[in-house]
Amino acid sequence: MRKILLPVVALVALAAVVGSTLQGCTGETKQADTLDTTVINPMVTALPDSTGDEVKSVTGKVMDGAMNSVWIEVAPDSTIEFSYPELDRNNSEVFYNWSIDDEITVEYIEKPNNSDSVVSIQKAH
Repeated sequence: MRKILLPVVALVALAAVVGSTLQGCTGETKQADTLDTTVINPMVTALPDSTGDEVKSVTGKVMDGAMNSVWIEVAPDSTIEFSYPELDRNNSEVFYNWSIDDEITVEYIEKPNNSDSVVSIQKAH
């Protein structure tokens, strides 16, 4: 009987510890990581595109990118990520084949929910 009682007591104690740990975690709030998209002095153009939307542009240094996206630094510790699956990468008028550390200008149309539509990516002059 004693051989059965000790493992049962150990399991009950373990369950109490795990239960109190899990209960303590339920009061915590989960905070999503967000990308700081603060743009310092962006150059905004008031040129409408063919749909009448305002085309904005920002210039910065390429920090990283992959799979139709680019991260540019517009100020120290301030980067912006753009995704451009709709751009024709074979058309030099709308796409510059950038490399890390290049200075580029991204023209985009601001859309709700951070789903900006990139119009062009060009080498900064």
